[in-house]
Amino acid sequence: MKKSLSQILAISLLAAGMSSCGIFKNQSQPEAPAPVEKPASNPKPKPTINKEEALDGEWTVYKVNGKRVTGTGETHPYVTFNMADHRIYGFNGCNYINGDFVNEGSSLRISNVISTMMACQDSQYEALINKALERTRTFSVTKKGHEYYLDLRNEHNIVEMVMRKHNMDYLNGAWTVKEITGTYNNNEDVELVIDIPEHTIHGNTGCNIVNGSLIIDPEKSNSIQFNNLATTKMRCPDEQAKTETAFLVALERVETAQRGKSGTVIMRDKDGENVLVLKKIDNRQQGN
Repeated sequence: MKKSLSQILAISLLAAGMSSCGIFKNQSQPEAPAPVEKPASNPKPKPTINKEEALDGEWTVYKVNGKRVTGTGETHPYVTFNMADHRIYGFNGCNYINGDFVNEGSSLRISNVISTMMACQDSQYEALINKALERTRTFSVTKKGHEYYLDLRNEHNIVEMVMRKHNMDYLNGAWTVKEITGTYNNNEDVELVIDIPEHTIHGNTGCNIVNGSLIIDPEKSNSIQFNNLATTKMRCPDEQAKTETAFLVALERVETAQRGKSGTVIMRDKDGENVLVLKKIDNRQQGN
């Protein structure tokens, strides 16, 4: 079939134009196969830290003005940010303090700070902490390992104070005692309720009620200790009395706690020996 002259000219011009742009391939060379795209191995995104949620709670002072802060128990300086009423409460190493704060995004301003008026012989951190709070303009929270660190920065973005938050809040709640010093406990009445914010414990030895207090050493990771233990004085059958004694002795030996498998917590003594294995009591079980 003959093509019209106009059709032939149009095709010739189109071919010439495409050839000059290098679109036509040399037909004598086989066409290279299209590359196979591998599925992208995107790294898992890092969990984002909600600034307000992260700021909330009690922080122990780790460094101030570049100086490492030390102390034990109640003598260690700390600051608590209460997001509910935008108030701060704390201890500067000598006096108790409280004040107001406002924050938006990463900005943070602390104001109206007042303190008790005790005179302390050794108050090396008091003035530094007060000044750091006054100078704070921004903050950032980072997670290192299993602990959170809070940096308070001044208007020049220089870190005035670093604070650390312990990681023991997961211990809050009711626990059944599965093992005592390596021996399986078959008395289901042995329980322990831990209240981290109130620094208290109460529970059941399998025969008597036990109450006490807890201490978290900010200088040591995974730290928790139980003291001031007191029990009711009911007479117990021999087997229950034996379990009770073992449980109370184990509580007094506890120095650290770490998450175990399947919702358990392993508590160890100063030598790293397991003294208690606890398992979280489901809320539904508590309601039964």
